[in-house]
Amino acid sequence: MHQRTRTTHRRTQRLLATTLAALTVVAAGAIGVSSPPTASAATSAPAAAAASEPEGGDYATDVYDDAWDFSNAADLNTSFTSGAASVSGGALHVSLVHGDQLFLVHSISGSLPFGRDGALQPVDTSKYTRLSFSMNQPMASRIGAIYWFTCREQTAACGGGVSFPTTQGKQVYDIDLAASSTLLGKVPWKSAKMVVLRLDPVVIRSSEGSGGTATIDWIRLHTAQDAAHPHAALPPGTYGTTTITPKPQTVVDSPNPSQGADLAAVQRGRSWEFSSGPATTGMRYQNLTQITRDSRGLTARNAPPKQNDPRIAFPVSAFKGDTWHYLQFDMSYDGKFDLSDKPGGGKLARVIWTASGSGTPQIGNDILTYDSGNQAEVTLDLTARNPLDENALSPKLGWAGRTITSLRFDPNEDPGAAVWHMKSLHLRADPTATGSTSVRFHDAAWVAGTTAEVAVGTQRPGSHGYVAIAKNVAVANGSNTVPFRLGSMAAGRYWVRVTLTHPNGTTSTSYSASPIVMRG
Repeated sequence: MHQRTRTTHRRTQRLLATTLAALTVVAAGAIGVSSPPTASAATSAPAAAAASEPEGGDYATDVYDDAWDFSNAADLNTSFTSGAASVSGGALHVSLVHGDQLFLVHSISGSLPFGRDGALQPVDTSKYTRLSFSMNQPMASRIGAIYWFTCREQTAACGGGVSFPTTQGKQVYDIDLAASSTLLGKVPWKSAKMVVLRLDPVVIRSSEGSGGTATIDWIRLHTAQDAAHPHAALPPGTYGTTTITPKPQTVVDSPNPSQGADLAAVQRGRSWEFSSGPATTGMRYQNLTQITRDSRGLTARNAPPKQNDPRIAFPVSAFKGDTWHYLQFDMSYDGKFDLSDKPGGGKLARVIWTASGSGTPQIGNDILTYDSGNQAEVTLDLTARNPLDENALSPKLGWAGRTITSLRFDPNEDPGAAVWHMKSLHLRADPTATGSTSVRFHDAAWVAGTTAEVAVGTQRPGSHGYVAIAKNVAVANGSNTVPFRLGSMAAGRYWVRVTLTHPNGTTSTSYSASPIVMRG
């Protein structure tokens, strides 16, 4: 999550001030496309009284607490596009070539889900029924397409979608996903929750060359308009005489997994930081050639005899998997993201371990490693779900509840001579505190007058039984801190919940990325 100022996520100011008044539907089957009025129509319209309405429900705002406003690279993973795609200057820039697909929500079967994977945060299709976006593109008389899937395999049988006409130049599009499904298996939008949602801004045939570049200012997967939100298709901003005020975007900064103790530091006195030779003493390497060590960590190349299986074996003493369960690693590689079984493909990593009671390797599922710029340090809770590969060897002992006796990390499964950079790897425990600690949070869509309620509970996020430790806290722009004192509460493992309320009455609730173990 990245903190925003009020200006950085108000990209809609680039739209014509009259766009709001002209958000009308043009018949195109079941598709709606909005068009701004002509200059003469805009100037002849009577003056209207200033109006204000709260922002309507939006998937990225509600679920990620990070709107698709392209104020930071995390807004969209561009690893899957065929041509160039980048986030800069508050916009997404996409080369219009064959395969110019944008995965707003993504998931791949056989991989261990983490972060914004749709398997962890599927789209509630009964709530979010329309897709709107502002796009400027240079091609005339073309179409775009939207695809959705209820399964991680992304087969036609679990897929549906719609096409829509595109307009040359800058336009706001508002598409009713629930109206029809005409693509792939024609699975209706409201049939089930969706784990994948893809936007092809302009469909380019394989026989065509580049069609230039499309610029997208914002995207919203939003609720239908109602009396309280007549312009639910639009993000916060001022349009003519109407102002749409933002919902909160709650980000809980602390506690978090990075604050937990590190296994290597506890067992060996220093963490596994690959830029330092002494910090990695005792490691064993296979199927790789070490090139250099620098600020990027260890730079190495996949090498025979098993070139698609470079391995790093870590020196560990036996440890409890339930205690040391957060895997964190920071790595990058040269070249594009590709999962094909050919040189340049195999851009994935995996963890392999043994557990007390058996010498059989426990083979972890694929961990996708995306392009540089789309992936920072990865954090995985190995006890949150079964981390084993579906085809793992027996006995399948897993991680949770086990004593782990060996640890191996395979950073790259490219069958070519791939070059990669391993910066660090950590196994962390839950953060701890004695008696008291501080909860830190911020509002990524802050406005003056925001208030917060902070609560704690011993059950996972979404459960009942949370107890408020602070109410009606005035929220400042930037970092905010609330003390958490154990007091009369029992020592134990506590999750933190923060709810922010804006002056317009909208609220947003988020939980800490990890619990904190409070000791008496």
